Amino acid sequence: MKNLLWATLAIVMCLFAACSDDDDDKTPQGPVITYAGKLPSKVGNYIFEYDDNNRCVKVRYNSDELGEIDYDKGLLISDGEEQAKVSFTGKGYIKSIKSSWDYKDEEGCYKGNGEISFSYKNDQLVSYSEEYNENSKEYGESYSIKGTYKVTYTWKNGNLLQVDSEGSEIENGEKSKERSTYTIEYGEQKNELGQFTMTQSEVLDMEDADIFGLVGMLGKASAYFPISYTEEWYEESFDESDRDGKSTVNTTYSFNQDGTIRTERMNSYSSYTYSYITVDGEELSGRSSQLENDGKKWNFRSFFMRHGDRK
Repeated sequence: MKNLLWATLAIVMCLFAACSDDDDDKTPQGPVITYAGKLPSKVGNYIFEYDDNNRCVKVRYNSDELGEIDYDKGLLISDGEEQAKVSFTGKGYIKSIKSSWDYKDEEGCYKGNGEISFSYKNDQLVSYSEEYNENSKEYGESYSIKGTYKVTYTWKNGNLLQVDSEGSEIENGEKSKERSTYTIEYGEQKNELGQFTMTQSEVLDMEDADIFGLVGMLGKASAYFPISYTEEWYEESFDESDRDGKSTVNTTYSFNQDGTIRTERMNSYSSYTYSYITVDGEELSGRSSQLENDGKKWNFRSFFMRHGDRK
């Protein structure tokens, strides 16, 4: 259910405020949380850089500089030109993103806009919604697309137990629908540091924004470490090619002495190693990565366009 991360980002979000513990838009002065006095500098291939207030200001994927966050202007910035408006709650959680796009490439031309909103209660993410519109021409064929996607998160005793998603899209007058449910299971190990995991990121059912959870921008993590999740999904297409399915992913962890995650492994195919910088001390020099950038940037369109055959 995910496109290539941040690779095509061009859209996003609204000024919906619902159910927030702190609805006033404010510029975050620092991170929502640190883990044993540390901030994640690398999770798998994702690299995070911070400013002097310990706020994440840049995200890389390997050597690719995906984009930057300008808190004072309320912007996500890619390539210094492409921008999306972003707002935060007073506690530093992302509340909304909004963007439009109009570009051409070797495959076609794309013009559209989109909005996404996030809602919180008791510092927990309780809903996510997106809307998008696009008129495009790809490989000589014209498309008019309008879609919505809504996700509800159910919590109990501090743990995210279930994620229910429902989306619909109208393409050239023809309607399709999809829905899915994630059910999350937990082990006996308590998440003492409140650290967000890649497993919890996966079940949020977002396109690209889920990675913000790793740096404290999507509310609290679950009280215990998730050890598995099961996804059940159904797609109802206008061409009568309905599909459904069910899959389960199991997760194992290893930990550092201070309780932070060292590695996280999902089934046999995904393994993530965690690295950190300390908030206080000499290691602050690690805030800025010296990796060379090969020119790949965010394209905000991918925050909204959910189909794998779409860019």
